[in-house]
Amino acid sequence: MTSVTSAQRVRPLSQIHSEKCWPMVDKISPCEEACPLGTDVPSYVIAIAQGNFDDALAVIRETNPFPSICARVCHQPCQTECNRMLVDEPIDIRGLKRAAVDYARNGAKVEEVEQTKSEKVAIVGSGPAGLTAAFDLARKGYGVTVYDSSPVAGGWLTNGIPDFILPKEVVEEEIQQIRDMGVKIKTGVAIGKDITLNDLKERGYGAILLATGAQKSVGLKIPGADSKRVLSALDVLRNAKLQRHEPLRGKVLVIGGGAVAMDAARTAVRLGASEVHTACLEGRADMPAWSWEVEAAEKEGVKVHTALAPQKFTPVKGGRKVAVDFKRVASTSVDSEGRISWTLSGGAGSEYSMEVDTVIIAIGQATDTSYADGSELKVNPRGDIAVAGSTLQTTMPGVFAAGDAVKVRGTVTESIAMGFRAAEEIDAYLQGGETKNEDSQKEAFFIDPDAIPVWLARKPRWSMPSLAPADAIRTFSEVSLGFTEEEAIEEAKRCLNCRMCGNCISGRDQMCYETSLRLLK
Repeated sequence: MTSVTSAQRVRPLSQIHSEKCWPMVDKISPCEEACPLGTDVPSYVIAIAQGNFDDALAVIRETNPFPSICARVCHQPCQTECNRMLVDEPIDIRGLKRAAVDYARNGAKVEEVEQTKSEKVAIVGSGPAGLTAAFDLARKGYGVTVYDSSPVAGGWLTNGIPDFILPKEVVEEEIQQIRDMGVKIKTGVAIGKDITLNDLKERGYGAILLATGAQKSVGLKIPGADSKRVLSALDVLRNAKLQRHEPLRGKVLVIGGGAVAMDAARTAVRLGASEVHTACLEGRADMPAWSWEVEAAEKEGVKVHTALAPQKFTPVKGGRKVAVDFKRVASTSVDSEGRISWTLSGGAGSEYSMEVDTVIIAIGQATDTSYADGSELKVNPRGDIAVAGSTLQTTMPGVFAAGDAVKVRGTVTESIAMGFRAAEEIDAYLQGGETKNEDSQKEAFFIDPDAIPVWLARKPRWSMPSLAPADAIRTFSEVSLGFTEEEAIEEAKRCLNCRMCGNCISGRDQMCYETSLRLLK
């Protein structure tokens, strides 16, 4: 993959501004600081503002092997830090990443990378962490083989995230690019069953990365949880993704308040349920699902109930339905390990019940570490693989771990970042060197809310075109349709480019900043 320098990819604003600005600006943008991958957001957004989608995609690919995937499922931490929100609304950075992918003409070709190092690396798990590590290690010249127990590579990207959010062909195309680099991906091979860690070492792999994800359901330990009317959200999503799930009828209740719960609820709507509800322990503001995920579910008719703790499931009407008894929750708290605890309300009105046709449990995932039995690997009390801090080294020499195998409920982007980190650590281990210092990042530039120039025009963000809810629920087709080229360019022009133009945004040079905007049009 060809690397593109800043000078090649975007006409830098140093060609527009007086050189006196540059010694005064030595900070990065808050969006870049917030991105787990450290993506140069201003450069690709300004490239789009100039109508240069090829350069925009080249910038993104410098730090992200899966731009099409992240353009659909990234949790958007960059947008919550965007300085533009002090003026009107944040830039739709994720939407612009989608536009870069959709409209780049020459940015998708990936060529095979020559193996320049004698060492080989085995990666167990083909989710975002494992594939990212494979991508980066291949770029570094290693021979890489990825093993996965599923018949299809991609982990939860291909086995669980619904097509209406992330179409399978999008994932398949980006995984193919990893293969095109020379990475071998062997599916249908289960670690601990078909092959062991010792087997991999005997095959000459100098290092092994465990990126096995968290694809085991966490169940409810309450009476009636083993009823045939009670299903696992992971099973529902996996079967729907593989187009082998039977239709759902009548009233469906999803228990859980996270992303998987919202995905399951929206899937239940598409599988034919006449009415879909969700119930979770948390209050609305504390739900683990992102706000836009909850809003998307509600737009499609899902009814969200908060502050409810299920107590028992009771089969009714000959087992054709199930009664769910709840207690209302007075408060919740989350500890440093992400474990939730709660207190129940008492007295009149503290009980609530609902009769439904099907219950879907979506209260969390766990890592299947059965392959660690009898080995030197240490498993933490929570069930994930123990590693030594940022080195990601396990207690077994030469074996590393990353992604949800280490940190359950990491986002896709965080898993990608951990995959890059794992590749750095494995490279250092095999070459006897040290990894880069992560603490050398520049400070982010934040606008003073009290010093926003009055001349800076207010311009609300463009709305991402999407299927109407009434049409969306009839199909598993992707809901978000993406910007047109013209819409993407106009949205990108809203970028303040605060990494490069911090002084001007602060009101020090109105004429300089206005000139730069005119030249970007």
